[in-house]
Amino acid sequence: MELQVHILPDEYWYGLCVDKGGEFPLSASSTFHWHATTQFSGNQEAPFLVSSMGRYLWSESPYDVDAENGTLTITNAADDLTLHEGYQTLRGAYLDAYNRYFRHTEGVGVLPPRDFFIKPQYNTWAELIYDQTSERILAYARAILANGLPAGIMMIDDGWMRYYGSREFNQNTIPNPGALVRELHDMGFTVMLWICPFVSPDSAEFRDLEAKRYLVRDRDGNTAIRHWWNGYSAVVDLSHPDAYRWFYDNMRYLQTEYGFDGFKMDAGDVYFYRDDDCTYGNVTAHEQCALWEKLGAQFPYNEFRASYKGAGLPLVERLCDKAHRWDSLPKLVTDILAQGILGFPYGCPDMIGGGSFVDFLPGAPSLDPELFVRYAQCAALMPMMQYSAGPWRVLDKTHAAYCLDAGRIHMEFADEILAIAENAAKTGEPIVRYLEYVFPHEGLAAVTDAFLLGDRILVCPVLSKNADTRTREVLLPRGTWRYVDGTCYTGSTTVTVGAGIDVLPYFIRV
Repeated sequence: MELQVHILPDEYWYGLCVDKGGEFPLSASSTFHWHATTQFSGNQEAPFLVSSMGRYLWSESPYDVDAENGTLTITNAADDLTLHEGYQTLRGAYLDAYNRYFRHTEGVGVLPPRDFFIKPQYNTWAELIYDQTSERILAYARAILANGLPAGIMMIDDGWMRYYGSREFNQNTIPNPGALVRELHDMGFTVMLWICPFVSPDSAEFRDLEAKRYLVRDRDGNTAIRHWWNGYSAVVDLSHPDAYRWFYDNMRYLQTEYGFDGFKMDAGDVYFYRDDDCTYGNVTAHEQCALWEKLGAQFPYNEFRASYKGAGLPLVERLCDKAHRWDSLPKLVTDILAQGILGFPYGCPDMIGGGSFVDFLPGAPSLDPELFVRYAQCAALMPMMQYSAGPWRVLDKTHAAYCLDAGRIHMEFADEILAIAENAAKTGEPIVRYLEYVFPHEGLAAVTDAFLLGDRILVCPVLSKNADTRTREVLLPRGTWRYVDGTCYTGSTTVTVGAGIDVLPYFIRV
């Protein structure tokens, strides 16, 4: 099916996929190409486009989009592709789509555990890399508390298992996982464990699962061995009910045997599968990704980076890894805005400072303390905050203190963030919102360097190196807005405010 949609004057379109957030919104002057049937995202995506003029496009299946010469051309779409019109605003169109297509999703109305919103997350990846030993994990936890940060959600990352597909720990590094979890619990941490859908070739698990035909096979019927960031592995076929149960039982075993509270559900990306794979359920690559979501949704403490069409599910959705570069920082804002408008409200920005561990090795020349601080500030008034590289280790005392201040801002607003999140569970509304979503048709549709937390907190993080001027220009919506320094401004104008390294610029509507 093919459909052409003329982009109206002053109309802007949002949606499709989170890691393309920086290319949205699309206007009549935009050139954009995203072919979801052949191009695969490393973040959340959905076959959904929504307009500032109250229109939207929905299908149950992925489709290709080309924007050129003021026209959206949709190709390779299923017959259910529908253009809905007449909802006047971005908010009106989004809410109709949510109630029409998203609310049927299992789990709608359920909020992830409140800890995600009111406590920091700590991921061991950038701090410990593959050296995930009991001693180093506990030292990291003690350093968190010793440096003035509260206990929160500890995510033990890759490196714990004997090999991929095993539920047993490497006895040389974590000989007593139950004791490790108990000690972290005693320190006040909730503990999550990294898992993935891969199985190391030539392992005992591989041989067993291959014999049971629990693994994805390629179009020729041979067990598929797929390249991923850690090498080559087979992939569990979650469309097979017995394979799905095997994986679920392993996760439950890790909970009951050792006391883990939940799981970081890594990988599961569409691009690790093929539409012509031989699978038990004859499913597409996108449907395999959705099954990974379904599996993780059975565990309240979860975190995902890759998702497909999971709007309304109580899933913590992390942005894909961002580099420790100034040109990556604006993507925290554009991408978390995209999450919200696609129906993934429980967004978590990337690890503070970025997810590339090489930037935080001792003496790394790429480390920019100012950038690290601005990462922390940018995340402070998002639904969640996630640390990895310890500010106390990689920064001087002054810049580390600014990071701690950003964490305190999040804690100060924790109750309000939680209330907005509870509303998201009930209504489907984003937690982080485009300005256009709350203030339609005021000339704010293209603003993507600021965001609204709910309806009344306007967050304008510093997204560029600003060592000389230390100011921030902000386009204020209508109304009266009180800046962080107490100064009140009348909206519908652009103001310049102070934005020193110790300041996260934000306004509260009064």
